Formats: sequence, structure tokens, C-alpha cells
Amino acid sequence: MSRSRRDWRASSASSGSTATRPTRPRGTGWSSLRVVDVDGANGEPVDYSHVETGFGRGAVARRLRVLLANISRTRGDPSRSAAEVQQILAWAERHGEVALQSRCHDVLGSVFEMVGDPALALEHAVLVNDLIDEGEVPLMRAAARLCLADALGSAGSFDESRRRYNEALRLVIDDTDTNIRYMILNNLAYTEYQADNHEAALETAEQLLALSAANSRPIGMYARDTIARVYLTAGRLDEAERMLLPAIETANDDPNPDAVSAALVTLAEVYRIQGRLDEAQRVIDQCATLAAGHGLVRWLTEVAREQAESYAANLDYRRAFEAYRSYHAQSVALSASENEARGRILEAMFQTAESRRESERYRELAERDPLTSLHNRRFVDEHLSIAAIRSGEGGPGFAIAMIDIDHFKRINDALSHAVGDEVLRKLGEILKRAANRVKGGIAARLGGEEFLLILPGADAAEARERFEEARCDIADYDWTPITAGLPVTASIGVALAPEDGVQTSDLLRAADVRLYVAKRDGRNQVVHTATIQASAAR
Repeated sequence: MSRSRRDWRASSASSGSTATRPTRPRGTGWSSLRVVDVDGANGEPVDYSHVETGFGRGAVARRLRVLLANISRTRGDPSRSAAEVQQILAWAERHGEVALQSRCHDVLGSVFEMVGDPALALEHAVLVNDLIDEGEVPLMRAAARLCLADALGSAGSFDESRRRYNEALRLVIDDTDTNIRYMILNNLAYTEYQADNHEAALETAEQLLALSAANSRPIGMYARDTIARVYLTAGRLDEAERMLLPAIETANDDPNPDAVSAALVTLAEVYRIQGRLDEAQRVIDQCATLAAGHGLVRWLTEVAREQAESYAANLDYRRAFEAYRSYHAQSVALSASENEARGRILEAMFQTAESRRESERYRELAERDPLTSLHNRRFVDEHLSIAAIRSGEGGPGFAIAMIDIDHFKRINDALSHAVGDEVLRKLGEILKRAANRVKGGIAARLGGEEFLLILPGADAAEARERFEEARCDIADYDWTPITAGLPVTASIGVALAPEDGVQTSDLLRAADVRLYVAKRDGRNQVVHTATIQASAAR
């Protein structure tokens, strides 16, 4: 049975018996949080009740939620973790949180690797690396390479996997934080072991031991199992046994029973090969009890296999046959369970994506005017407020124009409301084109025949030019097919931020006053501060 590398990563535990899964190395983005639980670098539990209250609802809180989801995937239904992370990924994409996107893809890859889908795991691992810029700190780049190497190894691409592990090692070779080097060396050793590259596996395992000794940092249980398997293949059975004995001593106390179960299965195999069948049986019984108590189906399956081997070694072929039948049945059930889990995960992710799309669609509908398809007053209030605040804090200025159709009531009364609606729709198209002349420009309908243009970054000169173009576009359009020759023009009042204020209400009031002046003084014109000042001077 294949074992996920992401479940076999090395630890830098605070005690020799504590098996851990690593957190991200220290650096920018996710890794700067340095948050762990019993699977973290210190092997100590953490209280997560502060996730929302202490960190708000922004990127930091969501990073913590990703951490929780990653923990949950190993202890419950992975489909729920996948759905949660996908929601956070969508938020990160909308808000440009690249480091958080990378972390989400890492966890999603772990989920699919866990349920036996190396293709999807590799797809997410590639995205992790695509999102990490080459200018990022070496630890983050090394963590991304490690993720990709793990996925390539699980997919059977051992040469490519080995290359990525070595790239990761080169990136952190001089780093004082040795945790990620433990991870890389452990997973590289396990990859070489799986590839039957025994000399390289042994060399890497020895490097891992040397790193541990040089830094006085004991090896965690996952790494002990990796090293013991390499020793077992090399025929160094006594060394393999010594590496695994802590699993017996701490089986009931270790916070990670999965790692202990893995080590016990390997220790039972060592004893069996040595001919110490009674000791092998005691370890098998201990592992079966531990795995059953924690619902570790894959290790119950492995125990059944080792039990069959042990009976056969003891020449008890009838019991060996029965044990093998049990192993086979459990293997089939495990495979079916993994298939079902993959199906649940994909369904949950699909439903989450559909729900997000529906939510975004309803939000879009709520912020659009149904007649003209322009943004509505609700959208304007939200986005204009944000732009005004930024402008008041030294951010870029912008210009707005309040636009009102001249004598619109005459169009409705003389030609019908249906014609009036058609005029409004066509005016919406004209204003949309006017907004698109400036990057980030917004056209909105405030209600009735009243519209608004927002031009980010426009100063007084550009605003005068752009809004005059918009007025001409309206006046010069051939309205004959719609209005049967009745002219359509618009009056426009302009306000600038921050010159005319940094509050939405102040800006709209200034534009509205100038719109009134435009109508009072003859309509079909643009009025801004300079216009009023020139008029007053006369």
C-alpha cells in the first residue's frame, strides 16, 4: 500500500518520541505565523478560539483556518477540509493574497495525496510553485519545491522528485532553522527507498542522522520509520530495531498514533526477519490495538498483511491463509473507502464552487441596474466611500460627474415610457464606453434619468476633457431611430476628490450643485469649479 509522503515528513520534535508533521518554515506569508498544534514543530497543543476574534476576518484569520483545515483532514472527513480550503482559496484569489493561495493549494494537494489521487495532488503542487515568486525568501521557495517533490514522488516520477528535493536543499543549506532540512532529507530518503535506490537512500538517511546529532535535535517517529526501513533494506537489522524501539515505549502516550503505527509495523517486520516471532506478535497486537482505537484503517490493513507474513514464517499456513484473506478484504475496503473519499471531496469542492458562483452572481445582480446593466446606487455608495477614504489618506484622487438627461419627461410624455426606457438603455451604453476610456472607470445609474461617472486618477484637466467627450457623445448620437427626431442631451456637474471633499456626501453634493447650475444656465453643458469661478468673475 502506498504511503503519502506528506504523512511521512520528518519532525524536529522537542522529545525523541514525539512524531510531528511540519509547519511552514519561518519566512513571509503563512510561515511567519509559526502556529503549531500537536502535529506542529513543538508537539504542543494550541488554543484556536482566537482565530476570528483575535485576528479579525482578514488574511491572517484565514491562514489560521487553513491550518485548522489541514489538521482536520488527518482526523476527520477530508471533504469538509477541502471545501473549507477552497472557500479560503477563492477569497485569497479575489484579494490578491498570493502566499495564502499557495498555502491553500498545498493543503488541497495533501488532501488528494491522502486519498490516493496523485494526479490532482501534483496539479495543486505545481500551482504552489507557480504562485511563489523567485524573489520570495529562500525558505518559502524551498517549501514550495518540497511540496512539488513530494507530489512527483507519489506519482512515481522519482528523477524529477529527486531534482526538486535537491533544489530545496540548496535553497536552505545555510539556514540556521534546520526543521525544513529534516523534512527534505526524510522525504528524499523515503523517495530513494521507494525507487529501490538503496545506496542513495542510505546516504540520505545518514545525512538526516548527522543533522540531528549536529544540532542536538532528536528524530521524530516518522523519520525513525523512514531510517529504519532504509536500514532494513540494507540488512542492518539491529540498527533498524534500535531506531524503532521508542515506538513500543511511547505507543500509548504519543500524540500522533499514525506515526507510531507506521513504526510498529516496520518493527514487527524487523523481528519477523530476525526470527523473533513471539516479539513480532506482541508488536503486531500492540499496533492492532492502537490502530483500532484511533480508527487508522490503513494501518489495520498493514497489520493484517504483517500478521499473515508472521504466521507463514511460523509455518502456521492455515492461519496465514486466513490472515491474508482478511488483509485482502481490508485492502479492497480501503481502496473503496479512498475512492468514496475522493468522490466526496470532489463533490464538496464542486458544491462549494457552485455556491460561491451563485453568491457572486446574486451580489452582482444586487449591484446592477436591471434596465441599463450599469452599476447601481448600492455599488456606488460602497466603492465611492472606499475611494474617498483612500484619497483623504493621501491616495490617488478621482473625478465624478453627475449626469442628468435634459427634458427627459418630455420624451416619456410625447413618445411613451417604452421609448424612454430605450433612451436610458442606449445612454447606459454610451456612458459605459466613456468610463472605459479611463482604467478602472465606473458608470452607474443612480435612479430615474440620473447617472454617475467615476474616473479614478483624473485631475481637473483630464476630468474636463473626458466629461466633455461624454457630453458630446450623448448630444451627437443619432437618436432618430429611437426618438423620431426628438433630441437627447445631458447636463453634467463635476466634483473632484480630494479638492471638493473626502466624504461621499460632500462629493455628491458638490456635483449635484454644479449639475443644477448646468441646467439653470441652459443645459447640455459640463459645469465644474472653473466654470463657476469664471461665471462669477464676469
